[in-house]
Amino acid sequence: MMYLDALTELVPWFHALDHTHYARWIPVHLKDMAELTTKHPDVARKFREGHFTVQKTQRVFSSIPIDQAHEQNNACIKGDGGAVGLTDNPSALVAGWLRDQKLPG
Repeated sequence: MMYLDALTELVPWFHALDHTHYARWIPVHLKDMAELTTKHPDVARKFREGHFTVQKTQRVFSSIPIDQAHEQNNACIKGDGGAVGLTDNPSALVAGWLRDQKLPG
């Protein structure tokens, strides 16, 4: 897999350039990925099928990595009052929480 090959080649550079966390954790990630097929075959199959991105539109090639989608959602929540505005206003927080609850029945 090209992704794993590229990461393997980058490991010495992380050490040489003193990127401590990458140098420490990329080899762990590579080991986990190497064992994925045997330890978690369903997850490995999903990765091979391309289920590691988020598609926000129906346009072809518009998928983005999950972590990038997560960061974009965080930016939306934080912007224009967002979550901060809710936590500063207890009634808005309770109203938002109540609105999102599912009623039994």
